[in-house]
Amino acid sequence: MSTKLPEETYKNLKKYWGFDSFFEGQKQAIHSVLKGDDTLVLLPTGGGKSICYQIPATILEGMTLVISPLISLMQDQVQQLNERGISATFINSTLSSWEVDQRVANARNGMYDLLYCAPERLQTRLWQAELPKLNINIIAVDEAHCISEWGHDFRPSYREIRPSLEVVESTVCWMALTATATPKVRDDIIRNLQFRDPAIISKGFQRPNLKWWVLEGPKKDKNLLKSLKKAAHIGSGIVYGGTKRNCERLAKKISGELGINSAAYHAGLDGPERNTIQEQWISGELPLVVATTAFGMGIDKSDCRFVIHHQMPYSLEAYYQQAGRAGRDGHESYPLLLVSESDAHRAEKRIKDSYPNKEQLQQVYDAVCDTLNLAVGSVQDEMQEISVEALKKRTDLSLHIIRAALETLKHLGIIEKVENTVPKIGLQFIVNSDYIRSFIKEEKNQQKSEFLDVLYRQYSGEAFAEMKYLDRNYIQRKLETTKNGVIKGLQVLQNHDHILRFEALGELPLVRPVEARRKTLSFSTKELEKHRNNLLQKLDYMIGYVETEGCREAYIRRYFGEENVAPCGHCDNCLKDTDVAPEAPSSRDIRNLREILTEGKMSINEIKNRLKWKSRKTEYLLSYLLRENKVTEKGEQYYWKE
Repeated sequence: MSTKLPEETYKNLKKYWGFDSFFEGQKQAIHSVLKGDDTLVLLPTGGGKSICYQIPATILEGMTLVISPLISLMQDQVQQLNERGISATFINSTLSSWEVDQRVANARNGMYDLLYCAPERLQTRLWQAELPKLNINIIAVDEAHCISEWGHDFRPSYREIRPSLEVVESTVCWMALTATATPKVRDDIIRNLQFRDPAIISKGFQRPNLKWWVLEGPKKDKNLLKSLKKAAHIGSGIVYGGTKRNCERLAKKISGELGINSAAYHAGLDGPERNTIQEQWISGELPLVVATTAFGMGIDKSDCRFVIHHQMPYSLEAYYQQAGRAGRDGHESYPLLLVSESDAHRAEKRIKDSYPNKEQLQQVYDAVCDTLNLAVGSVQDEMQEISVEALKKRTDLSLHIIRAALETLKHLGIIEKVENTVPKIGLQFIVNSDYIRSFIKEEKNQQKSEFLDVLYRQYSGEAFAEMKYLDRNYIQRKLETTKNGVIKGLQVLQNHDHILRFEALGELPLVRPVEARRKTLSFSTKELEKHRNNLLQKLDYMIGYVETEGCREAYIRRYFGEENVAPCGHCDNCLKDTDVAPEAPSSRDIRNLREILTEGKMSINEIKNRLKWKSRKTEYLLSYLLRENKVTEKGEQYYWKE
């Protein structure tokens, strides 16, 4: 089938992005969208998913509606599009009601090519009233794995996207995009969004330039230092240390014992310090960052040569996404996972121990509502920042239980919660440019005059039409002041001089109960256990990756649904001199397993003892046949599907 694109797509690709050709998968996705077909796009991190809807948005009449769950990335994309000369904006719960009304009115009048929207916004009365008046041509659901409970970041509001948009014209083209989706998640996306015979565009999960490696042993620090000695000469890298304390400890150890310039990166640092570390790493001035897992998200550094995990992630999706930050330029790079014998047990215990019970969920829910001054029966219209430390004081629960409770309440659809990982300052001038220039010239307070002059030059003409957002750390540097200095100066210009309006988006999570405050939460223990069991099953697959004796890349690719996968030939298992388990189970092994499972349900131990197999071989075959839909698991018992 021909996938020839209109000449205008290439012109706009060059005009707005500076590229001469599309990456693999982009061309097919854009062709499908321009045809008007429902489209599911599965491209890895760094594969250029956003261009698949942004290019059509620059060509087709009408507006592209982008559903996105991440406030910081949403704002960054809008800023980048505006800087390229493409008209775009966003609506989410960080905006005031007035600002939302203004942007919806602008959208109704055709002022935007793209409108980014948080999924929760679709269910508001304002949105439902305005939706029929909007000329929408494409609906793009980004991070579409959030639709599925089997996804690694399930959000209940995602399952309401299609019902919330029922009134849009049937001619609107739907597309869903994600970097990580197993076959089960993929099917859930298609079913929930009601896609009809969709085009599925997948580049696959093969990363031939990545040399997947697992290093087992009780002395992780020793293995880390040994690995860094080998890796340091090939380029810059990331070490994921898990906790703030461990990141600081490892950065100090690496710098002291190896002499490699490294820095710890975590949420405990202030904004300017984090920003400096990030910029130094991107430029190559700082070769190594020891970080928590938020580092690297949205950072465009193509020549990261290695990613080392000092602590094992709890899901293969998370590991693939984080490890995949290495080698985005296609050159040889190394994802290395350091594990010890106790890691699996510790991870399982942490999931079970930190998973909140019903009483703890009620405590945290009440603390959230009390912090918001919300009475029983009252509704919270807009999201507000909430400190986890403040919730700890109200509940006397541990911080990790509170964080787990907030995530679980979000998962159950009881609260909305979004993270503001990148602090922003939103600003809109409410007087004309002549007035501002005159004010700057005539103001006797030189400090105030210079402060306003910097703001005027940085926010430019766009801030006269609507609220424009810039990175707070960037503004601090330009103003040569502190965070408090920025806020105090803006407050004077807003409240005393009436020159502008501003909004400060901080680093605390934004939270809002979905419905009116309830006196008592009502959900079953079964609902609670289902979510916990999903987490434990994902952990099992992660452990399977560590323990597999076969090709590691093949294990990852099969997990994400690829079939007939050949060994990569360059992971640690493929390069071992010792015999390894075959990548495709032998027909004899499958036949033997089928014979005993057709007799009735059996546990792993029963299967292993009957067939006299080793644990790893038994788990490997069951994992393979579960994904091939030949075997079903119920309550740790397996049986053959007829």
